[in-house]
Formats: sequence, structure tokens, C-alpha cells
Amino acid sequence: MILSGELAPGARLREVSLSEQLGMSRTPIREAFRTLAAEGLVDLLPNRSVLVSELDKGAAADVFVVLGTLEALAAELACQNMTADQLEHIGELQDDLEKHFLSSNRQSYLQANRLIHSAIVEASNNQSLIMAWRLLLPRAERARQISTRDHARWAEAYKEHGRIFNAIATRDAELVKKLMAEHFANGVRALKQSEREDRAQQRSKAYASPGKARS
Repeated sequence: MILSGELAPGARLREVSLSEQLGMSRTPIREAFRTLAAEGLVDLLPNRSVLVSELDKGAAADVFVVLGTLEALAAELACQNMTADQLEHIGELQDDLEKHFLSSNRQSYLQANRLIHSAIVEASNNQSLIMAWRLLLPRAERARQISTRDHARWAEAYKEHGRIFNAIATRDAELVKKLMAEHFANGVRALKQSEREDRAQQRSKAYASPGKARS
């Protein structure tokens, strides 16, 4: 719910209401809070309140830099190690991605996108890489929500996915590594642009605020 935006930054999470909503006891909810805090998705306050953390776009861009390096290597290894069934599965997910993009179904697109990246990483068959990737992934997922809100970047990312899949399908390890690195570099650029726009809005609000005139 946090990754999809259903629970917005700053929202307070309550054990009782969540346990009722999810149909489970409060103990796994408390355990989930600790895990989410370690992943940077919630803040545990001294008064025992739990809030959905604000998205730090600068920090998210830093995570994208590292995640992009891991996924570029994973894509290269996947070309060498993936089975025919894994390739077919990625192709099916790519078809889903195209369908959701053309219908402007953003949430379904993001889910297909998530599954494609996961399938490529798993196909690398490198357990150390997979473990490192999984640790970073939660910090990057909310950032992906931002990129699809800019339709121009969304369209660009969709085309990049097509080129990545074509390189994987032909098992061109060198090309797919390059394309995946560029895909994440463009994501970093979009995040930093969004961060600059946020700062510009904050300055505009500050300048518009009434204040004492200076002589």
C-alpha cells in the first residue's frame, strides 16, 4: 500500500485498524513496522507513532545509481544463464507492459515493470547479487511512481524496456548491460529534475508568503 501510494507520505499507521483491515493479529503488524523502518519506508517515532516516511528524492536517486549498477550486471548475466522458459516468461511480461502502457493503466504498468526487473535479476542466477538487489529494492519502488507521473518520461522508459527485451531475446550481453545502465541513468535524471521542481515550488511559496516590507 505504501509502494502503490495508497498510503501517502506522512500518513499515520495504526496497529488496530491495519490488523482488522488485513485480517491478522497485531504481532505481525508490529514486526512489519520494524521491517519497513529498516527499509526506510516508515518512521518509528518516540511516542510509538508510526508514519509513512517522506520520499527523499535525492536519496532515491542515490539508490537508483547503485541499483542500476546491480541490474546492469544482472541483465548481462541473465543473457548468459537464463533458460528458455525464463526468456519466454520475460517476453510475456513485456507483452503485459505494452498492454498497460497503451491503456494508460499506470498501476498495472508499474506491477508489470516490477515483475520484469525481478525476472531479469532472478535469471542472473547469482545469489549474492540477488540478495544485494533485494535489500535495496524497497527504497527504489516508491521512486518509480514518480517517473510515470511525467508522461514523457513514462513513454521514454517504455521504449527503453522494449530495447532491453530485444537485447535479452538475442542474448546480447554487452548491449543489454549498456541499455540497462542507461535506463537507470535516465531514471536518476528524472528524479533529480523532480527534486529541482519541488524546490522551485517551495521557493515560489516562500516568495508569495506575506511578510514585513523592508525599508
